[in-house]
Amino acid sequence: MSETETSSLPIANIALAEIINETTGEAFIFDTAEKADAKPDLSKGKEDILRVKNRIIAMNRTDDICIGYNTKLTDNTFSPELMALIDGGVATENGYEGPEVGKVVNKAPYTLNLYSEEKDYDSSTLRYAKFSFKHNKGTPVEFQFEDGKFYVPEFESTSRPKKGEKPVYITFVDELPSVDDGGTTPTVPNPPEPTNPDESTGTPGVTIGSDCRVTWTFADAVNDADVIAANFKVTKKSDGSVVPGDVTMDTTKKIITFVPTSISAGVTYQATAASIRKADGSGNTTSVTVEFTTA
Repeated sequence: MSETETSSLPIANIALAEIINETTGEAFIFDTAEKADAKPDLSKGKEDILRVKNRIIAMNRTDDICIGYNTKLTDNTFSPELMALIDGGVATENGYEGPEVGKVVNKAPYTLNLYSEEKDYDSSTLRYAKFSFKHNKGTPVEFQFEDGKFYVPEFESTSRPKKGEKPVYITFVDELPSVDDGGTTPTVPNPPEPTNPDESTGTPGVTIGSDCRVTWTFADAVNDADVIAANFKVTKKSDGSVVPGDVTMDTTKKIITFVPTSISAGVTYQATAASIRKADGSGNTTSVTVEFTTA
């Protein structure tokens, strides 16, 4: 029997937390996070046992399936803007207002990135482990006040990956996102001219925003099962490496948006929409690729 040597990575601390609005691309980066508890949300399997008196004849068992993660993040500071994204209210000039009571809140989905440190023998940091949870929706924020102590808010959210995606992505990076830049992304100073959808060929119109967002607009509704990251992506032109980001679709199933969660300045990228099925089953769309350069 062959043996495989495994490597053990000593991971410690919560170095940084990052929450990215998947609709606007706005990022909230804070190094004041105290702890985060991420627990898998499981669809429980079943176990049926065929038993006759004191004998088990057979068992039929299905396994648990992870459908996302429930995360509780404890921070040491209060951000009205972040509260608005998670809680569903509004950040005002004077503070924060919660959502109107008795009404359903249409909350924007967000990506939660948690950074931890890989430690060396002398306690120095070798690199950072980035844990990413996509498509989160927040729950009403808990308030806990105690005399003689700082107010410490706790944010709870639930991630729900789409078909073809994973419940968690772990990557290793050499640097943390900059806290000083407010999480802003590079821009596209000269975006290509937007195009219109072509109903006769099924080719979507493409718009590249100055904020690096890519929007594909179709003349006809598309099959929502095909709206996944593999079919709507941005890649670096030089080597084809894929830009991490989130893909969303509007209620008409005609507008697909890609919001990058990490993108570099001074690089030429290609935004590609693959050929996918139309919602009415009448055929497939036509693929399209557009280039743009960041600054």
